[in-house]
Amino acid sequence: MILYALILRSRDLLPLTSTTNYHCSNGESAIDLKLINKIVKSVLKKNEVPKNKCFLRTNDKTYYFLPCLNIICMAMCIPSYPQVLAYSFLEELAGEFTKKYDRFKVEQALRPYNLIEFDTTIHPIQQMYNKPQQLTSRINLAEITRDITLDPPQEVFIVEENSKNNIHTPQVIPPTVRVGPLPTLEPLSFIDKTSLIFTICLIIHSIVIVMDTWRSWTTEEDDSLDTGWLHFCSILFRLAQMYVLTHKQMYRWKKGWTLFLVLLCIDWFLYFNDDPWQVILVYVITTLTHTCILRRKIAIKLPQYQI
Repeated sequence: MILYALILRSRDLLPLTSTTNYHCSNGESAIDLKLINKIVKSVLKKNEVPKNKCFLRTNDKTYYFLPCLNIICMAMCIPSYPQVLAYSFLEELAGEFTKKYDRFKVEQALRPYNLIEFDTTIHPIQQMYNKPQQLTSRINLAEITRDITLDPPQEVFIVEENSKNNIHTPQVIPPTVRVGPLPTLEPLSFIDKTSLIFTICLIIHSIVIVMDTWRSWTTEEDDSLDTGWLHFCSILFRLAQMYVLTHKQMYRWKKGWTLFLVLLCIDWFLYFNDDPWQVILVYVITTLTHTCILRRKIAIKLPQYQI
C-alpha cells in the first residue's frame, strides 16, 4: 500500500504539499518524517535532481520519484506494492496538481507546505490506489506497464560512509542501473525442445566415442586419439550452444554464430569420411539449434500483476 506522498519544487526541493493522514489514534506519527526528509534530500540533491523517474529500496520501504515540469512527486510504499501502480499513482497526482496550480503559483511559494490544502486531493487518490480492486476500470495497467518496460525507472542506492569526523552520512550512488520488469526469453517452443533433444543425442554419441578412445588410447594410433579430442571439444561446444539457447545473456547472437561456425569445422573433421547421410544429419542438427538461438527473442508478454 501507499503510506505517504510528497510533492516538492524541483529547483530547491521545497516541500509544497504532502499527505497528512499518517497519525495513529494516540496522536503519534505513524511514519518517521525526519527520516523521509533525510532520504529525499539525499536522493534529490539540488545539483543532481533526476530528470527521469527513479526509485530507492530500503529494508522496509520503497520510495518512488517522478519529476514533472517544475515539481517532483514522491510516494513511499511497502516493498510488495506493484511498481506499475506506484507510478500510475504519481502520474495521476502530478496531473491533478498541475491542473490546480500553474508554474507561477509553484514558484511563488515561499514557505514549506505552502500548498498543503492539496492534501484533500491526495487523500482520495491514495485511498483508491490502496484498494487496487477498484482500479481495473479506471487505469490501463497494460499500457502503463508497457511504458515502464520501454523507459524503465532507475534505481538509486544509499550507502553509509564515514566522514572525517566519523559521522555516518548517507551517500547516493548515481542511478546507473536500469530496472523494471526483468526481461526474460520467450518460452521454449516445440522446435527448441526438439533441437535440444537431438543435440543431447549427439553429445551422448560423442561421450561414448571419447570413453572408447580413452580405454584404448595406448594401443590405438594417433588418429584415434585426435578424434577423441575432437569429440571431447564438440561435447563442450554443444553444451555451450544449449546454454546459449536456454539462457538470456549478453551478445547471444555473437556467441551463437561463433559456436555454430566452430561446430561446423569440428563436424567436418569428424564426419567427412563417414556416410554422407550421417554428415548431413549432424549438420542439420547443428544448424537447427543455431536457428533456434537466433529466433528465440526477449519475451514481450507483460508481467501479470495481482490486483
